[in-house]
Amino acid sequence: TPARETMETLSALEIAEQMTYLDHKIFVAIRSEELLSQAWMKAEKAMKAPHVVMITRRFNEVSRLVASEILRQSALPSRVAVLEKWAAVADICRCLHNFNGILQICSAFMNSSVYRLKKTWDKISKTTRQTVEKLQKLVSADCRFRNLRDALHHCDPPCIPYLGLYLTDLSFIEEGTPTFTDDNLLNFAKMRMIAHVIQEIQHYQQTPYRVEPVTKVINFLLDQSLLLPEDDLYHLSLQYEPRTNRMSVSAGSCIAPEESSG
Repeated sequence: TPARETMETLSALEIAEQMTYLDHKIFVAIRSEELLSQAWMKAEKAMKAPHVVMITRRFNEVSRLVASEILRQSALPSRVAVLEKWAAVADICRCLHNFNGILQICSAFMNSSVYRLKKTWDKISKTTRQTVEKLQKLVSADCRFRNLRDALHHCDPPCIPYLGLYLTDLSFIEEGTPTFTDDNLLNFAKMRMIAHVIQEIQHYQQTPYRVEPVTKVINFLLDQSLLLPEDDLYHLSLQYEPRTNRMSVSAGSCIAPEESSG
């Protein structure tokens, strides 16, 4: 069997393109009924909203892969190199309009095990630092993801939006607007608002990417054995850069993306 690919043997471009290939495949499979009545939050979500569940699980896995690859490097220069490569992957995702991919990587950078590695972050190049700051500003949740919405509305498809943004909008509409009016008639204004969100998702589902699948890269991205448990990540982080009194981060302050729906 051929040697397994690693973070070192793959280029940032290969990783970004295949992440985009995998994300898009799940994204285009989401059906409109999965987005109704907050189906993705129900007990039977795996049956009612399978692709929403899948995209959420995938989001968490990629995020954990990024953190695992950084923390698998015991030598500081290797850790810096891997962090810089993931930042490059995220920036290529931006060029590919894969906003979901940018968020997967940025959320790994915000994971407390990675975020607290002061010595590692101090060693990254100025260019990488500027790239990371620019991307984190782009995907910031401030003002209901205002920067991300602007970027989405100004980009030409193909594109993979961050689904969490729409799920938040849909929950907001479902919970904040009654389904029936005072006269017990169906509230059409609410239906129109829901339809508007779903139509925007469908608009982005229509344009395919011209990216061919590359098995060796996909195998790397889907390799569950590369994912380290959250506790292990934190212990490694402390091992490489022990706590100082000035900067202590509690293990409980993990900034994870949406709850895992595995």
